[in-house]
Amino acid sequence: MPGMNIRRALGAFSAVVVAAGFAVTVGAGVADAADDSKKWSDHFSQFTRTISNVNPHSGETITVTTKFQRKAGGAVEYIYNVRDVHPACLTVVSAKVGGKSYGIDSKGDDWAKVKGNIIKWPVYPMFGPELPGFKQSRTFEFTYRVGADCDRNVALDTGMRYTGSLGSGKYSTKGPTIKVALDTSTTDLAAAPSDVQVDKSVSLTATVTGGAKGDTVEFYDGATKIGTAELDKKGVAAFEWTPDAAGEHTLSAKFLETPHSKGSQSGVQTVQVPVPDAETTTVLTGPSSVQAGVEVSFEAQVSPAPEGGIVQFRDGDTDLGIPVPVIEDGKASITHTFNSGGTHDITAVYSGAPGYSVSTAGAVTVTVTDTDGVPGDGGPGDGDGNTDDGGMGSPGNIFGS
Repeated sequence: MPGMNIRRALGAFSAVVVAAGFAVTVGAGVADAADDSKKWSDHFSQFTRTISNVNPHSGETITVTTKFQRKAGGAVEYIYNVRDVHPACLTVVSAKVGGKSYGIDSKGDDWAKVKGNIIKWPVYPMFGPELPGFKQSRTFEFTYRVGADCDRNVALDTGMRYTGSLGSGKYSTKGPTIKVALDTSTTDLAAAPSDVQVDKSVSLTATVTGGAKGDTVEFYDGATKIGTAELDKKGVAAFEWTPDAAGEHTLSAKFLETPHSKGSQSGVQTVQVPVPDAETTTVLTGPSSVQAGVEVSFEAQVSPAPEGGIVQFRDGDTDLGIPVPVIEDGKASITHTFNSGGTHDITAVYSGAPGYSVSTAGAVTVTVTDTDGVPGDGGPGDGDGNTDDGGMGSPGNIFGS
């Protein structure tokens, strides 16, 4: 009878012991992945191994699927365990057998294993249409997460090993291989300070995603490289820039490609560096000795003659009157009367103006004598109960004396 003949044929298949190989398929779980398969035979065993994404990025997951089949004429084989071999930089996440989740029995740096028993996973020969209860293939899936420590753009071997009722198979480098793609990166240049000046350094900072501590960032002014800096642990590179000329500067930062990451470049930032202020000098002239109660003049000469600004005359730390505007020839002057004897250090401070720097004159030391011709002690009062330590200065030629 036909049914009896089928049962006898199946019984004959299970009675034959033949050394056999196996098939593994590896699949990946990335939507836009580039998959690859490797198919081979070993005696009556046929194997198909598929990796879902052979060009993954760090942090992505891939799935490796091994499919075991037996050719017609071979015997049924029971699969006892499957050890999937992978690059050490991959971390096993999960496993499936026949599409159903299955626990990892054990694992090492470069392998992960699932284990059944002597009757759990039979694979029957492909003698015709698959009948219920007589599976002609078995699939074993391992899902991995790609580590940041994987070498990039280098062929990394994969494979598998197994043990079954007909012996064992070792295909540790059978493939397919995978190549972990370079990480992408982005570079952002922070806004430069608003007070950039010629010959004064300012800090430029670039933040890179996708880089690592110690990676190099180059800084540019137009097409000219102005310096380099390394990323810190937060992905920031800082460079001290000293503009050497006034005018428009176009700044950018470039992250150089590394063995792990692609390079990237920031947008261009335009910075206007103003023409630097002219350096001024202020010279004070006035008498070195004077008698108390006698009006004297002090004159400040600012060079080069600025367009605007004021001069504040001072006796030590005390202002002498109000600030005096600088006139066209760079001069400013005051008149002043000392009311008591003593020694006074007179200075003049130029405030600066658009295009002109601040400057301070060297002190002129004035010795003031009392009306009887004897120098005073420089202390407050004039001996007659007057505690005024000198009258307020009178701006000369402008406000009267």
